[in-house]
Amino acid sequence: MLCIEYDGPHKNRITLTRGDSATLKLKLYDAQNKPVVLTEADRAVLTVKQDIDSPAAVLQLEAKEKQFDFTPADTAGLACGQYCYDVQVTLSDTDVYTVIPPSNFILAKGVT
Repeated sequence: MLCIEYDGPHKNRITLTRGDSATLKLKLYDAQNKPVVLTEADRAVLTVKQDIDSPAAVLQLEAKEKQFDFTPADTAGLACGQYCYDVQVTLSDTDVYTVIPPSNFILAKGVT
């Protein structure tokens, strides 16, 4: 199960059950609230780390067709608990934007 909190004190927090498949769609808007269309030359990356100061990522996914697809293998080997993630977009002109700032990523236990 994938759950994203859009408002409140835990805005952008993701909770994902370890070993689950999930899709996270990326919708971007400019300062005038108009949709931003990414091209084939643009790159969006979701990075998960143990904590914000960790030097290495425990998981990194690149968006394909404006979405991040989690497979069971992506999280199966990770310990359940709290991590930190962000989403960074690099445009073809090399401008870089962190479109989701560092936020909580909870990897939850499943019953089965």
